[in-house]
Amino acid sequence: TDNLYSRLKGLDFIRIIGNPKNRIGIVSFLVKGGHPHDVALLLDNRGIAVRAGHHCAQPAMRHFNVDTTLRASFGVYNNEEDIDHFIKNLKDIIKYF
Repeated sequence: TDNLYSRLKGLDFIRIIGNPKNRIGIVSFLVKGGHPHDVALLLDNRGIAVRAGHHCAQPAMRHFNVDTTLRASFGVYNNEEDIDHFIKNLKDIIKYF
């Protein structure tokens, strides 16, 4: 998760939502210029599953002044190759926005 967070943070078209002291395997973010549902669909078409929406967390959405976010969730079965693939595809789909 730390690897994913730092890689996303280095992309100028990504806005990471939240910065908890103890991060679990989730990173919420926005793609500048792209609606989360559109980004999720484009990633899904490439075999990458992310969640888009308010994640049943409307108070958090209000706190961060957003309506919806993307959420990447990583588990013990994910590795750096998965992150590389995810970042590569994010960089590729940004051309649609």
